[in-house]
Amino acid sequence: MMPTSLVERWIWLTLVASIIARLDGGWLVHLLALDPPAIWHGQIWRLVTWPLVELGPMSLMMTCAAIYKLGAELATMWGERRLARFVLQIVIAAAVVASIVDAIAGAHLWRSGGWAIGDVLVIAWARQYPDRPLLVLGMLRLHGRQLVRITVATTVLIAIFGGPMWFAPELAACTAAALYPRGWLRG
Repeated sequence: MMPTSLVERWIWLTLVASIIARLDGGWLVHLLALDPPAIWHGQIWRLVTWPLVELGPMSLMMTCAAIYKLGAELATMWGERRLARFVLQIVIAAAVVASIVDAIAGAHLWRSGGWAIGDVLVIAWARQYPDRPLLVLGMLRLHGRQLVRITVATTVLIAIFGGPMWFAPELAACTAAALYPRGWLRG
């Protein structure tokens, strides 16, 4: 499956932003990260930019691989506009939920990275193709229905060990993708 222009631009944007953020002493990641107090003070671009900067090489490769494989298949099935709308809806909803939880809890959440993107694409792909197998990490063959459960369970497990507040955006994104109305996915 050849990537669409949206998928290619998305991968390049993630790669370039992540590399610049690694080399610039933290300026770009601090400008783009999910930072609820900054959002409440008008920096609303952070609602959509927080997943664009990956801080580690393995997570960057995994995010780009998910965009390349799953994003390309969804873009082919749905069209680029629908894929972009779906991802933006989930990313914004996750950021808003995490910001509200942050304000209520009195914590100071600060987050960047594409883990949420990977979850969202895996869940959307799995819900679109419930009976289709996917080889995960080259060793585990799972069907769509299994992928949703395993993706949600993995995200919850990481949140338990890392702290639910720390992983709030990913938990919110995962939940939103899993509960996204079926008719909107197929429509």
